[in-house]
Amino acid sequence: MAKLLPQWFKSKQKTKGCIVIVGNDVQQLSQLLVGQVQCDAMPVYQLQHDPIQTQPQIEAQAEGLIAVRLNLLDATAVKSVIQQIQKAGHFVDLCIFQPDFVLPENSQPLSTEQLENYWQNTGLTAVSIAQAVIRQMLSKQHGTLIFLGTQQPVESERDLFSQSLSASIRALAQSLAREFHPKGIHVVYCVLSHWQSANHALMQSLQQTCWHLYQQPKSTWSQELRLGL
Repeated sequence: MAKLLPQWFKSKQKTKGCIVIVGNDVQQLSQLLVGQVQCDAMPVYQLQHDPIQTQPQIEAQAEGLIAVRLNLLDATAVKSVIQQIQKAGHFVDLCIFQPDFVLPENSQPLSTEQLENYWQNTGLTAVSIAQAVIRQMLSKQHGTLIFLGTQQPVESERDLFSQSLSASIRALAQSLAREFHPKGIHVVYCVLSHWQSANHALMQSLQQTCWHLYQQPKSTWSQELRLGL
């Protein structure tokens, strides 16, 4: 894995915060956050789930942004990425998790295998990421973890399943907030009316909301909010 790291990624520098964004459709959000933190030289790491990867594959896509493909269900792979971030002189100060809760339209009912795969790519992945980043944040007793979700009308079996997945992540966020708020970790569940990465206004509003949550003083921490556009 080390052979794939760009030189600047391996540089020895004073420890500073970074942003980690997890999801399969977050390129627009990542770019907006890179623009937000350019003046602070705060790097953005974009983690994308790829179940066939036996080890993390890292690419420097642009200045200030590193895209990583890895099996997010592999605790060893997730731990390895966090360790590499630490070796680069960074600590995870803000983590945004976008679950893979958008199911493709199809007239065929979901099979048991498909249901299990979707659950793994949402609930289990959320747990894996939360464990890794909170463990690192606790060392500094500081950090923000934002879980994204959607709230749509239930019109089909797929909609019902998607909402069930979102509800499980909401419950996880609430549990983590209760446990780690006293320890300096800000955990938030942010509900969107829909997810559409090509909608620039929506992504810009989401980026500004996440940044606002990240900068909130502890005395005013939000634990759940709804973003409508």
